[in-house]
Amino acid sequence: MEKRIRLQDIADKTGISVSTVHRALTHPDKVSQQVYAQVHEASEILGYVPNLIASTLSSKKKINFAMLCPYNSFYEQIIAGARSAVKELQVYGVTLTFIHSKEYSFSEQIEQLNEIIKKNEYDGIAIAPAHTQLLNPAIDKLKENGVPVITFDNDIPNSSRRYYIGQNPKTAGETAAFLYDALLPEGSVVAVMGSYVDAYGLTERLRCFREYLNNRGKLRVTDNFQYFDSIDGAYEMCCQIIANIKPAAVFSNSMLGTIGCARAIKKMGAGRVFIVGFDIIDEIKGYLLDGTLFASLHHTPFAQGDMAVRALFRICKGISGNSGDFYYVNTNVVLKTNVGEFCR
Repeated sequence: MEKRIRLQDIADKTGISVSTVHRALTHPDKVSQQVYAQVHEASEILGYVPNLIASTLSSKKKINFAMLCPYNSFYEQIIAGARSAVKELQVYGVTLTFIHSKEYSFSEQIEQLNEIIKKNEYDGIAIAPAHTQLLNPAIDKLKENGVPVITFDNDIPNSSRRYYIGQNPKTAGETAAFLYDALLPEGSVVAVMGSYVDAYGLTERLRCFREYLNNRGKLRVTDNFQYFDSIDGAYEMCCQIIANIKPAAVFSNSMLGTIGCARAIKKMGAGRVFIVGFDIIDEIKGYLLDGTLFASLHHTPFAQGDMAVRALFRICKGISGNSGDFYYVNTNVVLKTNVGEFCR
């Protein structure tokens, strides 16, 4: 039977008292940086696993989290993952409140965060941010109040958020661009559509897609056709593009854009215009199966929700997690042949 590593083992290895080792693992802010580093390194080497049940149940303290995100078919999968994690962690006193916005509404999210600051009833916040800068003051204030904020799906890298879980937008944009470059004849026109939303993941996908194809020089890439981030907005814009420019391919940087474009292409005849989209819901699955979409890039939303809750829990309990301040989920290329593995 494998020996369980105890605090005494860490104390013996570091020469630090058991009481200080315990303090470093449970309240790292109450020890010096040098002591924390020594204890953390020794616990990693020895494979120490904290007794979360004992430490949490003995305190009988509830741990209240809030998750802020839009509500649509994609985020339903993230919410399901978050609920799964809460179900497992509820024995430790974890509760989770969902606070939704109308798609990527940064003004609504600012109001929600300010209300959270005012009420001061949550121990951690997970948010799919709708803007790359405007949420920063609220996130800074939460940090000042001792409330950790993590981001998921979209990020705000230049902020005081503690952790990010989600897509690598550079990988997503470049993977899509690779497929266009590999499968379209030289000189083909690619009409690029970008929503007005200033969410980091969406803007970076678009930038990296354009940069990859422009550096390759094989295809002709249009300027960005902007549209309001809705299915109807993308549909109307794509219909106009197909009717007037007659491109060989279109590209949109969001799930709603994918659906709107697919509807427009289907109206003109499936297979007439090449497109790679994003995310997997039932409607997108249908477009893959009937050939309207060549592929869709999937970023495991259930796992994002599950991992977001667990990351907040570990932060609040002072438990070390992955090194760095982000975790990128896989970018999966979903085709007609493997869509059943991602959408049942």
